[in-house]
Amino acid sequence: MIVPAAESPPSHRSRWFILGYGAAQAGAFICFIPLLTLLLPGKAQLIGGADKALLLSQMAMLGGLTAAVANLLFGSLSDRTRGPLGRRRPWILAGLGLVAVALALIGWAHSPLHLALGVVAFQLAVNALYAPLTALVPDMVADAQKGLVSAWAGAALPIANLFTAVVVTRLAGSPPAQFAIIILVAAAMILPFALTLREPQPPRVAAGPLRLSFAALRDRRFFWTFISRLLVESAVAINTLYLLFLLQDLPGARPQGWSALQLFGALLIASTVAAALGGFMGGVGSDRLRRRRPFVVAGGVGMAAALALMVLWPAWPGPLAAQLLFGAAHGLHATTVAAMTAEILPDRAMAGRDLGVMNMAIALPQSLAPAAAAVLLGLGLPLTAVFLAASLAALTAAAVLAPLRRLA
Repeated sequence: MIVPAAESPPSHRSRWFILGYGAAQAGAFICFIPLLTLLLPGKAQLIGGADKALLLSQMAMLGGLTAAVANLLFGSLSDRTRGPLGRRRPWILAGLGLVAVALALIGWAHSPLHLALGVVAFQLAVNALYAPLTALVPDMVADAQKGLVSAWAGAALPIANLFTAVVVTRLAGSPPAQFAIIILVAAAMILPFALTLREPQPPRVAAGPLRLSFAALRDRRFFWTFISRLLVESAVAINTLYLLFLLQDLPGARPQGWSALQLFGALLIASTVAAALGGFMGGVGSDRLRRRRPFVVAGGVGMAAALALMVLWPAWPGPLAAQLLFGAAHGLHATTVAAMTAEILPDRAMAGRDLGVMNMAIALPQSLAPAAAAVLLGLGLPLTAVFLAASLAALTAAAVLAPLRRLA
């Protein structure tokens, strides 16, 4: 259903909209976080054997490139969509259905080629869902509430991590059950919001052929935010993809009697709680102070310190301290950078397209980070060197934004 909209976003969104949007974001993250952190590494190990790290890097690179293009494509398509269901909702619903199909393809894969096809299909599907969903914030939420809405949306990652640790890991003996529970829970969280969503009347978009424009990067604030996110999301990708392997390699990282998988699950839970707290503090605090940049910078510095700590304090309880810090800093950064991005979009009428450009800074690291890791590993360096490189990337991301006093 479409309702007429004022020229500017409403000054206040109800608690039900905010909670529903947060739940839908959590459902979207549940679609892909268990896959990236647990199921895809497991598939890579099953298919690749001793070459598991190389195969995982290849799949992550392929998926990241696909996601970068898909997010921009589906964001732009949703900008131009017109109809009784709105411009974002049809893509959200279609994307959810296609995610189920793509997860089945990955679960069935038994060769590198089959796995690659499944990963490409999955990235197309999940970005058809995710790109229009993120565009709802600049569409429908006023600046004064963007931090709060982003805080609830920022809880999506901790919830997805918790779901992975508590539910998906306990079904490790039954991959079909793992894939089935992911899509069922995701649908339960997304559909109530999507089916009851009342979108505002969309602004007019100039007619003509679809062009995947990068015009937003001409804006100075947008450009440097893009560069910063590219760097920090590269660091996040390293921690997401290689944490389990690092725990297997680090001597003394595990408490006595614990397996690497058990410790991995425990660390996900710990970082989840920390991320939730950090995210809400950042969202609410940045709304009250009307400042986003200091929180974003603090989050980047915190993630850099945490990744370095994983290497410098490898014995237990060092990994626990590092992942608690990483979770809190990531939650703080993710919430406030999302609110800041929604405020600085150069063209609100093309919010889906411009957010698609910004989301390339999230998707490309899924390729760039594993590529960099593959180079370092190929040179004979240990996995700890990859984590130190990720720490440097996060620190640089904070440094890029620190001088921009007029950013937000």
